[in-house]
Amino acid sequence: MQKLLYFDLCSLPIFLIMLVAVFARRTTKGNANRLYISLIILSALCAVSDVMLESVCSSLPVSDTRLIVANVFTYIYFLTRTATIVVYFFFVFAVTGTWYRIRRKRMKAILLIPFAVVLLTIATNPFTNAVFTVTSEEGYKRGYAIFIVYAISTLYALTGTIYLISCHRFLSKNKLFPLISLYVLAMGAVLVQYFFPFLMIEMIATAFALILVILFVLRPEEISDASVGSLSFEAYKTELRKILLTKQKVKIAIICFTNAYELRSYLGEVRYQSYVAHVIRQLDILFRRERVFFDIYFEHPGTMYIIIDNPEYDVEDAYHRLAEELMRRSEKAVSAGERLSAAACDLVVPDDLNSIDEIIRFGRDFSQQMPQGRTFAEAAEIISSKDYRIISNMDRILNRAIEENRFRMYYQPIYSVEKGRFVSAEALIRLFDDEYGIISPGLFIPAAEKRGVILPIGDFVLEEVHRFISENDLAGLGLEYIEINLSIAQCMQEELPERLAFLSDKYGVTPDMINLEITETTYEDTGSVMDFNLEALAGIGYTFSLDDYGTGFSDMQRVSKLPLKIIKLDKSLVDDMSSDEGMSIVRNTIKMMRDIDKKLVAEGVETKENLDYLEKIGCHFIQGYYFSKPLPEDEFVMFIKEHNRINA
Repeated sequence: MQKLLYFDLCSLPIFLIMLVAVFARRTTKGNANRLYISLIILSALCAVSDVMLESVCSSLPVSDTRLIVANVFTYIYFLTRTATIVVYFFFVFAVTGTWYRIRRKRMKAILLIPFAVVLLTIATNPFTNAVFTVTSEEGYKRGYAIFIVYAISTLYALTGTIYLISCHRFLSKNKLFPLISLYVLAMGAVLVQYFFPFLMIEMIATAFALILVILFVLRPEEISDASVGSLSFEAYKTELRKILLTKQKVKIAIICFTNAYELRSYLGEVRYQSYVAHVIRQLDILFRRERVFFDIYFEHPGTMYIIIDNPEYDVEDAYHRLAEELMRRSEKAVSAGERLSAAACDLVVPDDLNSIDEIIRFGRDFSQQMPQGRTFAEAAEIISSKDYRIISNMDRILNRAIEENRFRMYYQPIYSVEKGRFVSAEALIRLFDDEYGIISPGLFIPAAEKRGVILPIGDFVLEEVHRFISENDLAGLGLEYIEINLSIAQCMQEELPERLAFLSDKYGVTPDMINLEITETTYEDTGSVMDFNLEALAGIGYTFSLDDYGTGFSDMQRVSKLPLKIIKLDKSLVDDMSSDEGMSIVRNTIKMMRDIDKKLVAEGVETKENLDYLEKIGCHFIQGYYFSKPLPEDEFVMFIKEHNRINA
């Protein structure tokens, strides 16, 4: 009977296109992707062998040479066809996130016993002809033992289907049915082909099933990051859900490029991605060399997550070896400005953390909580620190602080070198929590900005400072104004001038009693909106300071044109005055600011030596612990009365 080869022939370009697409998109990372590639290759080989067998045996009798070829391709067909079912069975464990259940060699060996029976049956076929025969007169004929091959393939298919259904809670519906479809289509095609041998639809059915899998299950655009050749951050979150649902224990190594933004700016996007891809390849080589089962995920701009199935694996040793290798290559391949600066840690799930939100937050924040001077730490060490506990509970802390008015205003005096007394103060907010005590602004201010609650906090500051000024005679205390910091979010509010005008009328506080501070980074980020607000507020009498000067990259020409009264030198510049270079930078900065008629405040002054030098080179104002730390309202008033010699 003449068999139709068209279906097999049509399946071959489909397999080829899928294989090219997988490698073109660089979706080759991860156990599921590797098994999927194996499925495509095995299926393609199976289709080729099927076509070759039927082509060779299409005319009888079969010559001796063609007989040998037919036998070879028949063996390849049975081996690859059965292997496809077995590989797909293991693929099911990979995509359901339950690979940990079979990661032991003993478990894999047990699951492979039926396949070993098939191999043994096929291996003895030359002596028994029990599976098939290919003769010159009759061509290809099935034997009675072929039912063993079919039965074992059916066993894998049924077991895989049942297992998929049992794991339905680990998969969405749009993934469950495509996964089951391969079994349904493949086994259905086998039955059709068994009763109608001329209809060779088995491989085209497999091709369609694999298309459904890549479209609805693997979804390269969701699980892979082709730009760096790793699995994506979305895939990482999906895998975390599976890990927590299945209650498996894994180790996650996290590597954060702490200079990612600078490196990307220096290299450009394309070269930066190439460099990250190089690091990922080095990690891949390292873990493969040590026979560790792992998957690497990447979150832009520069954090890698490596899920390792062995929770006892020594990540610290591997990280240091990776760092040495990268440094060695960097010295040969790139300039010093291109080198990565990284921090790393290892996290045991679920022992250290057991919720997706906590794990993701930890991965993004841990580098900020690293012990000083170290590039690697265990997660347990970081998690046990007070600062990390505060950060982890920051949502609750901020909500409670806003609802229960847990904020307090402190004031740090600012000394005038020219007048020899304190003439102003900077208003600084503090947060007091019943559970965690005093919380540093360095922790809660950035968190409030990220969470979108900085505006009510900023409104509280504005209100409290206006109230404080209205209740205290600034002139009588010898004070000229109070400085208020504005956040980026406040600077972006079009109604900011109206808000300040309202408070001015409410408390009888004139604009000259307040100096508004913007940070150098705020000024850079807000651009035209900032300029508009500055001009509007300057028009009604407010003055401005540029805070933290020296931490950004301000355009001096622009600074000179803005309505800035005061420039505040960042504490880092003052700290660097211990060196000749640092003293020279401060001296020339002060000279430059005086030349454009700006007043200078040196922040963070803590020693008499620094005070004397700043006075000598013409700094107008001094602020820092040398005079006083920030003080609560009542203590600040008493301090000013005492040091400005004001009678009660």
